[in-house]
Amino acid sequence: MSGTVSALRAEALELVESLHLPTKRDEAWRYAPHKTLSELTFGPATATDALPTDIDDQVPALDGPRIVIVNGVVDATRSQLGSLPAGVQMVSLDDADQSEQRSEVDAKAADDAFSILNRAYGDGGAFLQIDGQPTETIHIVDIAVPGETQNASASRVVIDMAVGSSATVVETRIGSGDAFGGSNVCTEISLAANASLEHIILQDLPSTQVHLGRVDVVQAAESNLRARLFNLGSDYGRVAYHVHLNGEGAHADLSGLYFGFGTQTLDQQITVVHDAKDCTSRQSYRGVLDDSSTGVWNGGVDVRKGADGTDSEQSNDNLLLSRQADVNTMPRLEILADEVSCQHGATVGQLDDEALYYMRSRGIPKDEASRLLIKGFADQTMDDIESDAIRTWITERLGHDDA
Repeated sequence: MSGTVSALRAEALELVESLHLPTKRDEAWRYAPHKTLSELTFGPATATDALPTDIDDQVPALDGPRIVIVNGVVDATRSQLGSLPAGVQMVSLDDADQSEQRSEVDAKAADDAFSILNRAYGDGGAFLQIDGQPTETIHIVDIAVPGETQNASASRVVIDMAVGSSATVVETRIGSGDAFGGSNVCTEISLAANASLEHIILQDLPSTQVHLGRVDVVQAAESNLRARLFNLGSDYGRVAYHVHLNGEGAHADLSGLYFGFGTQTLDQQITVVHDAKDCTSRQSYRGVLDDSSTGVWNGGVDVRKGADGTDSEQSNDNLLLSRQADVNTMPRLEILADEVSCQHGATVGQLDDEALYYMRSRGIPKDEASRLLIKGFADQTMDDIESDAIRTWITERLGHDDA
């Protein structure tokens, strides 16, 4: 571990004792369950064997290398690291030779209490370095197992993409047991010039747990990020993206689906910073809210001075299936450059009565017609997912396995 990273972690440990958790006054945390968050207890990563035997049934069946992290500690017996593709290094974060780029990302990451807690206790996790173009999907599985004295885990994922490299990385985040607790996962991604990454997050923790996720990305010139989020599980599921377009011609395409049931709150916080000329970004998120669930989408674009030629689009479409369901959608723009194109839009609606009537008039039962319309709305977020295993996992998780 580099001296800079060690110093940052030591500083975070000193701050832990005086931390002030976010409140409703913090815009990015306005809809969070603050009392619940205050009941999370963090500490140093501790290995555990308290895992059920059906863990593999909870994750997509992907071929290729896999690293499994349990409560912030890499589980070597459940990982599959025997034959890595050429140009791929994937090891426990404890064993990695940390780069200066990771220190730079670290320095930008800890701007709230839970990021600081992650820096203090998330010294375990996965380090992934790619210098090539592997065709196999790389799978990172993070499992939270609440304990009696420490109910929340902290882990980190570091992805370093070399010049001209490309890869697909999937992070599946799940939990075990029915006890209260949760996970705090921070992912740091560095894309060198002309690098390309497809990064997919599948969040499916139990309804008794909380998930706090953060993804920090720094992109060099002509790099390409395609980020896909499927925020489905946990009582409060939050994933925040902070994407920094730092080189000319960089492109970021972020989209996702949140599908809420019961009393879930699913919270998406997106910030894309345009800090160089001729960069493009796309944000496209869809929410389906049933029962008394709540969806949050806070999507921001920050165009810095000198970032001329910026081309940015945002959209957030929501489908409410219940009168008790709620969604809070907040597109944000801050523009300090000239010659830019920035567009945003948001919609909130219910199932189309005319479409329902048309389908029922042709003999399709009401429940089946509703299911097909919901499926069509949600499945648009999977149009560009090439992996059949991932598509199958998502459709089965949502209760329709005929996609």
